[in-house]
Amino acid sequence: MTPMSEPAHVRSALTRAGHDQLVYDLTGIEGQYHALLDELPDVSVRFAVKACPHPPVLACLARVGAGFDAASPGEIELTLRNGALPADVHYGNTVKSDADIAAAHSLGITTFATDCVEDVRAIARHAPGAHVFCRVATTGAGALWALTDKCGSDDAVGVLTEARRLGLVPAGLSIHVGSQQMTASAWRQALDSLVVLVTSLASRGIHLGHVNLGGGLPAHGYFGRTGAPLVPPTGEIFAAIREGMGRLREAGGRLRFVVEPGRHLVADHGTIRAHVARLTSREQRWLYLSCGKFNGLYETDQLRYRLTFPDRAGGAVVPAVIAGPTCDSDDRFGGSPVVVPADLVSGDPVWIHSAGAYAIGYTTVGFNGFGPLPVVAVRAEKIRPIDAGDWSTIAELEAAEYAPRGLSESRAALESRWAKETSFVLDGGERLGGYVLALPYPPNRFPDPGRPETTAYHSANLHLHDIVVSAELRGRGWGTRLLRHLTDAARSFRYERISLIAVDGAAGFWSTRGFRAHPEVTLPAGYGPGAVYMSRPITGEGEARDPAPRNEQRSFR
Repeated sequence: MTPMSEPAHVRSALTRAGHDQLVYDLTGIEGQYHALLDELPDVSVRFAVKACPHPPVLACLARVGAGFDAASPGEIELTLRNGALPADVHYGNTVKSDADIAAAHSLGITTFATDCVEDVRAIARHAPGAHVFCRVATTGAGALWALTDKCGSDDAVGVLTEARRLGLVPAGLSIHVGSQQMTASAWRQALDSLVVLVTSLASRGIHLGHVNLGGGLPAHGYFGRTGAPLVPPTGEIFAAIREGMGRLREAGGRLRFVVEPGRHLVADHGTIRAHVARLTSREQRWLYLSCGKFNGLYETDQLRYRLTFPDRAGGAVVPAVIAGPTCDSDDRFGGSPVVVPADLVSGDPVWIHSAGAYAIGYTTVGFNGFGPLPVVAVRAEKIRPIDAGDWSTIAELEAAEYAPRGLSESRAALESRWAKETSFVLDGGERLGGYVLALPYPPNRFPDPGRPETTAYHSANLHLHDIVVSAELRGRGWGTRLLRHLTDAARSFRYERISLIAVDGAAGFWSTRGFRAHPEVTLPAGYGPGAVYMSRPITGEGEARDPAPRNEQRSFR
């Protein structure tokens, strides 16, 4: 029952919850994604959809640049509905029917996992010309779930040779060292085996394009069956992966690398708010919770979850076996009893930490009448109106963005561009992460750079003077969301057009957002060389997906 230091916005959501639910922290997931890229900067991330098929989580990852590892046409369709492009998705399941292959191919999927010649022949028939990568068998030693036997080839050379013969592109190799892998040696051994295979394939004229490092990267918030914390050697694991990538590049030339994290990205950023059904005493004490193996906690066979009882602290404690609400005897935590407050009563809330992986996918539709948990997604950041106390930080953000190019304005000028209904800040909780300044302005007219406004206009044209996102929050889709938020506000206040001035050669980017250049509008030198006045009508209910989420700060004034 050790409490976790949950972020304030997660604690707030859990405290406010009046009923059971699963809460995902999108800010935490984004942070985990960027931390992974810091460790493996040259690797493309394909999130394993099975670990968390919740649409807001998938959309969040798509916005920051992740691709997806899908295991069925259903998962492929889910990713495409939530911002992925077909090129960002591969069919990572080695088990698939002819109909599955054809359905995936019709959805635009061109890369398929395989592990046998029978599957290769089916891919050649139903997805001709596709790229295939062969999953290589591993021992799974050191993982909580080994994931051996069912998937993985012992003859990758033969499989990819057959793929080439049938007109497919033998594109790569993949491994999976087991789920929640707790050793670095498992990665070293698996990557060493790939070096041998890459060399052997090259000698046969098969030069691979990529190596898929698979899943297995661990989460950090679990307990083992004995109650001791599971502490994976994550730093050593990443070092082993980087070393193995170096050896593979020596053997295979300019290889690209892919990784398929699932639980590593979401487990520690999902928390269940459940409640106590009953604390009982028979031969031993049993604590029955409203959530168990069949509605969110399937993995209790191998691990335990951290529990917090927010309404009970500092009193007497007792050991109890933890179990779920159903009448099935398998619906219990494995291992020894857990210490819990002695005064628990029915209805007391309990927070179950690090429950974000597989909590949705493994849930039954209603075993014993206990349905799946409602799922909500929260984040630390929020878009809100500008307060008087925000202007110092707004001025700092503006100066950091524009001063190096000689385009910065005074705080007085910035404040004069404020319009209550259409100017916002991105509030990151501890610090502002960005802002929007937009105000009504007649068409083909614009603020005089560096000079405060002296006239308040009434116009159906809304001039978007500035969007800035701080450097630490770029690449997370916030520029797109701020623009969408502004567009929705403009629509609600019956504006007809939005205008802006693109600076530093950004007109091409803004044209992809529906803005049209007006070269007939002459701009003063204060906007810099190459500045272009642009506008677009306010129509429809949504915005296009940001075509460049990793470089979203596009300058304009």
